[in-house]
Amino acid sequence: MNQKQLVVRHRLRELMVAHDIPSVQELSRRTGIYYATLLNFYHNKFNTFNNRTIATLCEFFDCRIDELIYLDKKELCGA
Repeated sequence: MNQKQLVVRHRLRELMVAHDIPSVQELSRRTGIYYATLLNFYHNKFNTFNNRTIATLCEFFDCRIDELIYLDKKELCGA
């Protein structure tokens, strides 16, 4: 029987491309968010979300939260 697990995903790469942001370093410089924080977010190495970080990114990209992060149902085989 297969089970589904909810996984949080992001569209940071797509938003960066759409706004001509060439690197995480440049995004950090323009938003004031720590580079390490953005790098972890970019590489899906996060367990919690900082409200200020999410709000700052949404404001910078002029997007809604669901345009930045979303839930993905991942199929778990053999569970």
